[in-house]
Amino acid sequence: MIINLGELSYKEKIDINEEVIFPKEYYAETSILALENIHIEGFIKQNEADEINVKLLVKGIMYLNDSVTLEKIPYNLDFVIDEILDEEQNKQNTLDIMELLWQNIVLEVPIRYTQSDADNLKGDNWQVIKEDEETNKIDPHLQKLCEYNKGGE
Repeated sequence: MIINLGELSYKEKIDINEEVIFPKEYYAETSILALENIHIEGFIKQNEADEINVKLLVKGIMYLNDSVTLEKIPYNLDFVIDEILDEEQNKQNTLDIMELLWQNIVLEVPIRYTQSDADNLKGDNWQVIKEDEETNKIDPHLQKLCEYNKGGE
């Protein structure tokens, strides 16, 4: 989506209220599985120092692999882009809002994300236990050692 910045010469600001669809090529080589319902709302305006200020509210859904179960799970996007464009961009008459938006979406990708409940995580010969359960449980192989230790208290 290309924005004509020349409009700022006769307008106070350029309002933006759009649904954005990212082609798969954008996130093909990332941990993002899909992007849905990406909506941007905000404005572009020129400030007193002749800098171009972009302020956008971004909402949508990003699908990622669960870090524990590897299932496809939704991750809600809800962030604000508040940037002042550099001088090089100010000299151009257009702004590719998709590139700016993509750069900020990539910054929102968490390193690890899970919706798994630790109570239900178990497999062959393993399970996740809570800390308080762990302290009360004594490994049967170490039971004798605990008895010897009690005698020395």
